[in-house]
Amino acid sequence: MNANSSHVRIFLIYFSIFLSFQGCYTFRVLNTNNDPATEYESKVMWSYVWGIWDNPKDFVVPNCDNDNAIDEVTISNNFGFTLLTVVTLGFLSPVKVKWKCHKPCPRDEEN
Repeated sequence: MNANSSHVRIFLIYFSIFLSFQGCYTFRVLNTNNDPATEYESKVMWSYVWGIWDNPKDFVVPNCDNDNAIDEVTISNNFGFTLLTVVTLGFLSPVKVKWKCHKPCPRDEEN
């Protein structure tokens, strides 16, 4: 075995270890009175060309109406999403958004 082969093998070992430690990240936003009325709903949102085109700034939650606001939002990324973003040099950048709706607030009725 020559020196170049040894260096390539060491590089591949370190690169494999580096890839195995890649993980996902999750951000979770909760209501102060966490009391969900629904199960998680989810959608994958995409940002194209470093956010210049079709940047997902606004997302309207379709199932939470005026009576039950958002209770919890989770934004996450996984290894596949990260790999896609790196391979495309940021042209494609997906994230997964999950949410739960809050139970409607009780209304005080006057007699």
